[in-house]
Amino acid sequence: MSRLLLGSFAISLCASAVACGSDDSGGSSGGTGATSSGGSAGSSNGGTAGGGNGGTAGSSNGGTAGSSNGGTAGNGGTAGSGGSAGSGGSGGLTSCAPLPMPSGNTVRVTPSEADQLPSIVAGAATGTTILLADGTYTMSTSGEAARRIQLKTPGVTLRGESGDASKVILDGEYQTDEMVTVHASDVTLAHFTVTHAVNHPIHVTPDESGEIVSGTRLYGMRIIDGGEQFVKINQNGDRDAFADDGSVECSYFELTDAGRPHIERNPGGCYTGGIDGHSAQGWVVRQNTFKGIYCAGEGLAEHAVHFWSASRDTLVENNTIIDCARGVGFGLVETGNVRDYPDNPYPGVGYIGHYDGIIRNNVIWANIAYFDTGIELDQARGAKVFHNTIAIGSGATGFYTGIDYRFANSLVEIQNNIAQRITVRNGAMGTLADNLEGSPLSLFVDANGGDFHLAAGSAADAAVDQGGALTEAGVDIDGETHDKGGAPDIGADER
Repeated sequence: MSRLLLGSFAISLCASAVACGSDDSGGSSGGTGATSSGGSAGSSNGGTAGGGNGGTAGSSNGGTAGSSNGGTAGNGGTAGSGGSAGSGGSGGLTSCAPLPMPSGNTVRVTPSEADQLPSIVAGAATGTTILLADGTYTMSTSGEAARRIQLKTPGVTLRGESGDASKVILDGEYQTDEMVTVHASDVTLAHFTVTHAVNHPIHVTPDESGEIVSGTRLYGMRIIDGGEQFVKINQNGDRDAFADDGSVECSYFELTDAGRPHIERNPGGCYTGGIDGHSAQGWVVRQNTFKGIYCAGEGLAEHAVHFWSASRDTLVENNTIIDCARGVGFGLVETGNVRDYPDNPYPGVGYIGHYDGIIRNNVIWANIAYFDTGIELDQARGAKVFHNTIAIGSGATGFYTGIDYRFANSLVEIQNNIAQRITVRNGAMGTLADNLEGSPLSLFVDANGGDFHLAAGSAADAAVDQGGALTEAGVDIDGETHDKGGAPDIGADER
């Protein structure tokens, strides 16, 4: 077992593997306030989980899942052959090793050419890989059009040459609204850091009416201190073009104390979050680390991972979420923007904030006063929440909940999760089984040290072999299947 430091958190890694948010309909970086589902504040069942300080176990099957604030973001090869959220396939974990070097057309860029980078990217042909040499890229030009990197040609890759994201830094210096915008299909962004954007460091959105932008791949990235949501995914203004079937893997997201004063304050006082997907279908969010996405008493930040506005078939698995205001969200508001799917799986139901999808094998650790919800399901129809570990330290002093499902069109399955508590509101419906609520942190090997594997001996009896068998269980934080004992263990670790 190795140990990875994330700021003040020690993460043990196995050697195997709101009151804010915008239901916006356009491709702009901003957005207007929406009536929020409100998180869980004030709806808790009382009591808080005692326990110590610590990190979280975010391990990979042979490599690190995410990286230290100064290290690489867990750069990596392919993400395994995991099935889509719709099929519920269990993909297994990968090592997050660097992508292989390209064999086709390449263009090498150095930091001294930073001002030319937007035009170099704009002129790249399909199949081109643009290699960014190590160093910090800042631009002396003025004006958003001259500073923003826009990918409008399909099949282009922009990546760090060394495979170490910490060594290739695109710094917007809070002078660029959006640093990288993806308007074309089959675009890959890998192995570099994007930081200090006024709004979104990365934005994926169609540029043409009726277009589907698909196959976007973010891999081994470090995305630090965005003023708004770090990765924005949304439809066009006419709502007839969408961004589907992308992936975010082996990457590291962090909002630092230095970045927090630069957060967009309107609407809601804290308009920021990790990944924010609107009307998006088929995205995979796997083996990433999210840290510190919260505002200090200035409103409720959006989730580390959030898909809503009629998004569908999202798979969120094997991620580590540390000290974020909200962990994973499917849906948000009671009614909002819609997307008309030709094969509508739930005819006659009314507004659905998120269709189907799976949230599984994630570790969520919160030890901050601003924590609200671990997993939030609002007008989420067909969502499945399996084998997650949500652990709360004594620093979480407000009202909070581990898993919350809300509103009458929610119909969810919640099974085999460790959560301090599970709450239901506003007529939501669900099937719950084999969940463990209210357990002390002694259930884990070393919560204070950031090891959220189940403890040896009798300390974890409440979780070991106490779960139910699931065909869509996926793999645990070490890449192991949930069938080692007489029955599955509860939570994200199979002891």
